[in-house]
Amino acid sequence: MINIASFTFQFDPVEDRIRLVGNLDNGQQRVDFWVTRRLALRILGASDQLVQQTSKLVSESPPEFRDATAQFEHEQARERMDVSNQPIPAPSGQDEPLLLHRIDISHRSGRYQLKLFSQDDPDEIAAVGVLTYDELHQILHLLHMGCDKLEWDAPPLFTAFSGEPSPTLQ
Repeated sequence: MINIASFTFQFDPVEDRIRLVGNLDNGQQRVDFWVTRRLALRILGASDQLVQQTSKLVSESPPEFRDATAQFEHEQARERMDVSNQPIPAPSGQDEPLLLHRIDISHRSGRYQLKLFSQDDPDEIAAVGVLTYDELHQILHLLHMGCDKLEWDAPPLFTAFSGEPSPTLQ
């Protein structure tokens, strides 16, 4: 299992996938995953529920203001994001990216733990990352941006609080 301390995203129109690179330039072991359209849309669809359950400000807001509160927190986190548009070098050696099968997200003490599972061994954790609330929002933003660039018809974030339930994120 690899500990991911930094996440980098690349949107690949040729592969029609999002490449998630863990530990690109931080001196730790690098790991690359392909994120499919299906998985990206499931993550984004479940983000409303995740934010509502883990953000005190959102959960305590009146129902008619939850989407606006979540969007406000999202925009604040996005503004603090450090973005680089440098090209991502290919991994050393002939390692192909792993196909990301599932992401499990748990929350405790203001931190989010992401467990990433590859298609090659769907029952074993391939990598783990720990995020702050802002970093979670930044990753959601980058996934959403990738969906837009790849024309995957992702729904807007944080607009489902008063509608039907969103998909469950494992």
